[in-house]
Amino acid sequence: MNINPKVINQEISLIRQISIKSKQYKDVIDLTIGEPDLPIPCEIVDQTTLYMKNNRMGYPMLGGTPEIREEIVKFYNTKYDSSYKIDEVLVTAGASEAISTTMRTILNEGDEVLIPLPSYPGYLPNIDFNGGKSIFIDTISDKLQLTVENLKKHITPKTKALILNYPNNPSGIILSKKNLDEIMDFLRDKDIYIISDEIYSEITFDDDFISVGKYDFLKEKIILINGFSKSHSMTGWRLGYILTSKKLRDQLIKVHQYTLTSPSIVSQYGGYVALSKCSDISSYTKKYKKRCEYVYNRLNSMGIVTLKPKGTFYIFGSLNNFNIDSSLDFALDLLENKHIAIVPGIVFGVEGYFRISCTKSVEILKLAMDKIENYIEKYKS
Repeated sequence: MNINPKVINQEISLIRQISIKSKQYKDVIDLTIGEPDLPIPCEIVDQTTLYMKNNRMGYPMLGGTPEIREEIVKFYNTKYDSSYKIDEVLVTAGASEAISTTMRTILNEGDEVLIPLPSYPGYLPNIDFNGGKSIFIDTISDKLQLTVENLKKHITPKTKALILNYPNNPSGIILSKKNLDEIMDFLRDKDIYIISDEIYSEITFDDDFISVGKYDFLKEKIILINGFSKSHSMTGWRLGYILTSKKLRDQLIKVHQYTLTSPSIVSQYGGYVALSKCSDISSYTKKYKKRCEYVYNRLNSMGIVTLKPKGTFYIFGSLNNFNIDSSLDFALDLLENKHIAIVPGIVFGVEGYFRISCTKSVEILKLAMDKIENYIEKYKS
């Protein structure tokens, strides 16, 4: 086949590969994919069902319906002290399409994109497909915090964009106000896009999350990405959005249009209800926090040291106290012997770690932790 070599050289996500492999075990506990198990708020389902019954399901407006864009702007400006307008919103088919559309719009061959590690693996293929080069910034020595000093070391004349993903997948770390202020101030006079993936912004525990959207003096460079999959358990609805300047939105919408024209009108109405009627998901956040704290305490008691997450529903455990050379081998062996599916740290660009998705009840997580504790004993000896 005469296929684009950039496609040939890519593989299906290792997260998906492990999840698929785990299905061969009937008693498996799959802690890989970050899909919320909590139900979609019932009002979203009820109101959207009524909308479907009473309205013709035609093509939605390019860029998103005015109703959902107005709610997105109202929500972000009220909660995160931003100043976006309705014509600065682009509604997308999930945050994944938002990432793809962004990379296809801004990247030229040879452009460099800075990515702090550990990092969500979905950024890399989108950079590669569009001729860009991923430049990784190791944050392990700074307790997974990106500092302005570390950032400065990686800036070159080819730097096109910096990706920020906080609360972070896989670690749950939130960038401190001091570090974020210093980074934003440093980038003030730089010709560098700031791509802020804030898909987990609503799932925070103790610290208040600071959105990049509040830095109004950088609006012309900021591409802010969010969605409804994590906050409202609306994974199957495939609904996300981009907040940016109107000038940049006018370019992004061209790429977006020729990708899918627009997300489903049904999904957009569901998103409208989510923000207008169900924006408070604190009850969900409390459950995720309880689960994460349980897994965090259990892992640390086993000697698997981890930083306490400030948000998301992930735990990123360290294997540094054990004689384990490969996080992938560790994950595959754990799956084969204990039927527990986790994600190796190498997926996120760092070795010696693994991610657990706490999207199961505490009872199921307890069973998983018991099995991991039994399994890890062989490495202690």
